Amino acid sequence: MNNHSKNKSTLSIILFIIVVSLVSSISNMISPNLLIISNFFGFGGNTAPLGTLTFTFTIMTGITMLFFGFLTDKIVRKWIVLTGTLVFSVFSLFTILVPAGQYGFQVFYAITIIIGVGYGALIPSIFSLIGDMISQEDRSKGFSFFSIASLIGMVLGTGLATFAGPIDWRLSYFFIGIIGVIAGIFFLFFKEPSRLGVDYQNLIQKDAIEYTYRIKISDLKVIFKKKSNVWLIINFVDTIPTGIILFLLFAYMETYHGISSDITLILLLIILFSTLLGTIVFGFIGDKQFKKGKKRARVGLALIGNIVPIPFVFIALIIPFKSPDLFPGLLIWLLLFSIGIFINGAVNGNWYATVVDLNLPEHRGTVLATSNFFDIIGRAIGPLIGSIMADNFGFVYGMMISIFFWILIPFFWIGVWKNILPEMEFTEKVFKERLGIDSKLNEK
Repeated sequence: MNNHSKNKSTLSIILFIIVVSLVSSISNMISPNLLIISNFFGFGGNTAPLGTLTFTFTIMTGITMLFFGFLTDKIVRKWIVLTGTLVFSVFSLFTILVPAGQYGFQVFYAITIIIGVGYGALIPSIFSLIGDMISQEDRSKGFSFFSIASLIGMVLGTGLATFAGPIDWRLSYFFIGIIGVIAGIFFLFFKEPSRLGVDYQNLIQKDAIEYTYRIKISDLKVIFKKKSNVWLIINFVDTIPTGIILFLLFAYMETYHGISSDITLILLLIILFSTLLGTIVFGFIGDKQFKKGKKRARVGLALIGNIVPIPFVFIALIIPFKSPDLFPGLLIWLLLFSIGIFINGAVNGNWYATVVDLNLPEHRGTVLATSNFFDIIGRAIGPLIGSIMADNFGFVYGMMISIFFWILIPFFWIGVWKNILPEMEFTEKVFKERLGIDSKLNEK
């Protein structure tokens, strides 16, 4: 790949990061203003209706991902990304017109569902495109940036919502909508990469082979015959704890620890920075180990990233401290949370890289979409369970229920660890046979 192509790929990935950050920010704008929005719609501080809204939004996103994941593996992905970006951006703009009261909640409900459709269209298409633009040995690092985009979205969404909330909680949606429309226009100039990917483009003469394979209904049997795929897909439990924690965090800190939303935002930024740092560090480690021939390394790191954080987060949640007597309790809380979330960053890039390593190009969008559908079920269940527990038993119990689900996560990765090697080798063999790469290399 020449320098011009590398520069274009870099610019394209930056654009992807911006769009994923924007759309991810939408799902993090309710939590900082949970009580403000509840009162705006006349619920008197009751969080269950907003938990139900979040549940519906995430489920709609998942259903849409399934449809567009399959479509991603069949048609030009650029137009899916452009459409999805404009849908979520335009309807985010419309949020500024939502009135107060019960009728306003119905309007907001409808707008939120449509935003979820745009969200669901974007993710599998962008994932598939990035998979074609990054070499196999750099995938953990490359997909770390895909994960980081979601983290940036959390920061952007919670930050905008926190500062805009006292003025008008709808302003944060309006600002995101404007930036999204501008970003969407740039996709008109985006050139779609070959589904061959950069590894095989470098091995064969440029443009000598056009990869024409596209997914068929019969391919679903091939996808689900791989046991690693099944375990990666059904592991929706891993998103329940973070769904609960992020949804309840601001209200939990205010009611249990007496900490205001602006201070909580600063603490959350520190914690998210720890995740970002962990994602990058373990992404580099995963790629370095993979280059040494340790093909299971990425799965091993993801397994560690799910087990080790559990005691850190558990202890943090039970530490008693309350304003104005915050120290040293708050510092210990922040340190434990940051360490746990830093280690949990090992999951992000390595999970995405594993999905790509395991599947043929025309299957990746479908596998990611199906995996994300189950993850989204977890994200939807999390706020719902958390809000019900918080309303009935208090915010501490709402947050603590997250640990129960976290303990279950590692068991889903054991099946991936056992089956990943032979299934990766099978995928690589099929791909090379299709393209005749072994024979071409022998001829050279």
